[in-house]
Formats: sequence, structure tokens, C-alpha cells
Amino acid sequence: AGFKYVRLYAHSESSHLYATSAPRGSMSHGASFSPVRVEVPDLKEHPDFEKAAYEEVILGPGDMLFIPRRTWHYVRSLTTSVSVN
Repeated sequence: AGFKYVRLYAHSESSHLYATSAPRGSMSHGASFSPVRVEVPDLKEHPDFEKAAYEEVILGPGDMLFIPRRTWHYVRSLTTSVSVN
């Protein structure tokens, strides 16, 4: 239920997203975190971010989106919503 804004970046855009390792407990799972604030990026700190190509969509009630493995994704709820993954 609810509406969500979704932005997707291909794995090939990782360098423009300033990907870094995000350790979980005592194990590192590779590049799984981007410090860039997607909707209000600091282009002085992350100048290559504006080169990153992306697709965006608004999902509504009943919509479903398949996000392929290793695809960078940013999701923001626009209204009260529920997600299942």
C-alpha cells in the first residue's frame, strides 16, 4: 500500500556512486554502500555522481518492481506504505 519513489542504478555505475564496503558484524560483504545523498548530493565531495545514469519510477498501491541482483537502488516512501522483499 502507498506510494514510493524508486531510483535504480546499474552496477556499472558503482564508481560514480562512490561505492564502499559496508561491513556487517565481523564480515565484509564488498561494495554495498554509497555515501551519496541521492536527492541532494554534495557535488563538491562527489563530483562524478552527476555522471551516473539511472532510471526512476513511482510505484503505487498494487505495483511490484523486480530489482535485479547487484542493482543499486534508492527508495523513498511518498505516503505511508508497506514493503515486502
